[in-house]
Amino acid sequence: MDSRNSLYASISAISSGILLSFVLHNPYSVPNIYSDIVSFWSRIWVSQGQFPYVQSFFEYPTISGLILYSARVIGGNLIGYYDAFSFFSFIAAIGVAWSSWKITRTIGRNLNPVFFLMPSIIIYGIYNFDLFHILFILLSLQALLIGRKSLSGIMLALAIATKLTSVVLIPVYLLEIKGSRERLKFIAIISSVFSMFNVPFILINFGNWFQTFTFLRNWGLEDAWYVWIFQNPASWDYAKYFGFGIMGVLLIRIYASKASLVTKTFLALAAYLLGTYIYAPQFNLLLIPLVAIVGLEDVSVYLWDAFNALIILTWFIQPNPVMAGSIPQIFALLRDVALVGMTLVLLNREGLLKATVVTRLFQRIRKQGVLDDFSSIRLNVIKSRFRREKLGSKTPTL
Repeated sequence: MDSRNSLYASISAISSGILLSFVLHNPYSVPNIYSDIVSFWSRIWVSQGQFPYVQSFFEYPTISGLILYSARVIGGNLIGYYDAFSFFSFIAAIGVAWSSWKITRTIGRNLNPVFFLMPSIIIYGIYNFDLFHILFILLSLQALLIGRKSLSGIMLALAIATKLTSVVLIPVYLLEIKGSRERLKFIAIISSVFSMFNVPFILINFGNWFQTFTFLRNWGLEDAWYVWIFQNPASWDYAKYFGFGIMGVLLIRIYASKASLVTKTFLALAAYLLGTYIYAPQFNLLLIPLVAIVGLEDVSVYLWDAFNALIILTWFIQPNPVMAGSIPQIFALLRDVALVGMTLVLLNREGLLKATVVTRLFQRIRKQGVLDDFSSIRLNVIKSRFRREKLGSKTPTL
């Protein structure tokens, strides 16, 4: 497909998905599918237009709170608030398609518009703050690919101030930047921008601001695959350590790999999702544009997203949907298995599976001198055989 046509097709696809999402989650639609955005209206501080972090606690980072507050102020009532948030989401979605297209042009790939009509785009498009989050991540990645490191740092800071997940990308980007001075500058930019959106709230009402982090720390397992291992809620504190351990191991291996910047970005976010104790289904919006960018066209991708869409569609028919054995957790487990399959397919396609398992094994053997010793022994055997054949020796040879 022509490059410009793929852009127009991608914008059309994601716009269609967001429009369908708008209808599905509209508070006056029948039937109506749950969304976090509509549920927030039931909180008094939202419906009364109070300022988050100043007059009330909000469990999301500050840019998410500011987006929510802006929609409330512009909208005035429930339907106006929903329409305003939907409009913001629509603009963010167009930005996601455009930035994905720019990245694919930079790395020499073609953008497949089909990915922008994945089930999660439709089900979770007008749902939470994930479209804004991935937009900032993509803009940061786009800027770094063309060498605009300062702009990349600003965008990554905005992403972190929207949702904390993107903090795992800091080492990925730092390893891409050459020179200690440039890396320190990148960290300083991230710290400054993040502080700009947080320090005022810290000074005004530290308790409300800090409660965002304590709330997340105390949250239980939500759609994490290892709920099947830690089935007793009393053990969930240990489960979180287990998940962080897995996440840490995966991230270290990814940071040390020879993968490209785009592939590392995808793998780092996938590692986070496989290790975190909160893998809410809307988080799939983080990976879908990156799947489109790397061109990961495999059956595991479609299974991963189909299972993800089914989580919310079966959530309210279960008495306790967060527990192992419930239908939503079956779909969450299958989703995570498919995500593992996706990452393995990508690693294999990029030649990273072979590099990390087979090649490194032989490199380690060679470093220990084993291959050199074997080669010397083999060479001596060949020389000895040649001498015996020349002298007509009948001595048995190896």
